[in-house]
Parts: sequence; C-alpha cells; structure tokens
Amino acid sequence: MLSKSSTYAIQALAFLAAKGSEPEFTPISEIAETLSIPYHFLKKILAELSQKGLLHSQRSARGGVGLNRDAKSITLLDIITALDGSSLFSECILGLPGCGEKTPCALHNAWAAERSRLHLMFSSTTLSDIAKRIHSKGFRIS
Repeated sequence: MLSKSSTYAIQALAFLAAKGSEPEFTPISEIAETLSIPYHFLKKILAELSQKGLLHSQRSARGGVGLNRDAKSITLLDIITALDGSSLFSECILGLPGCGEKTPCALHNAWAAERSRLHLMFSSTTLSDIAKRIHSKGFRIS
C-alpha cells in the first residue's frame, strides 16, 4: 500500500529517532547497512526529506543526516505526504477516475472507511512513538 520510498523513509527516520540526539548526524551508509536498504535509493529519499524540511544534513567526515524537528512532532503522515503526496487518502482504491459519492466504485464505501482509519493512524503516530516501542518492547524496524 505504501510506496517503497515511504516504507524506507519511515524505517530510516525511526532508526534516527531511536538513536536519540547522539550523534546529531548519522551517516547514510550506516542507516542503509543497518536497515538493509540500498544506499543510493536511501540517499535519494533522504535528500528529498531534507528538501521538505524533515531532515537536516551535513557533508563532512563527521556528516550525515539528522531529524530537523523533535521526533514527537514528526508523524508518519508527514513522512508519507512528503514523498508520495496525499493521494492515498483521497483517490479511489481501484484507480477509477471520478469515483466518489455520486459515482462510487464497488469498493468505495469500504475503502472510505479504511482510508479514514489509516489517515488517523498515520497522523497520530509519531517517530517518538515508534522509538519508544523499539526501546521498551523490542520491536524491530528492519
């Protein structure tokens, strides 16, 4: 359902959130290796997230990327919409043009309900929430 870009971005930013503020910058190669994400693809994703203001980056021997805001203020919805836009929460699940209340597809009503639930989950879950689950319950992100 989520694009590979969004999935990898959530994993990478959750990794950064779980590390806390030390170090401020984490090398992209470390993230890619730890999470088994192709380096060049991750580098492109993280560059886009930097442009959208979710990350800051530094080029140097001690460079890398870091969260641009507190992990408590970055939701999964922020990450998904930064990369993929909001179409997941507005378009027809079957991709039919003009699908809506007046001309619904066969899945319109069911998808509208699920789409609302997904939007609520993504908008109410922060990177801080995920980091807490990783630390306290041993959940994994890769």
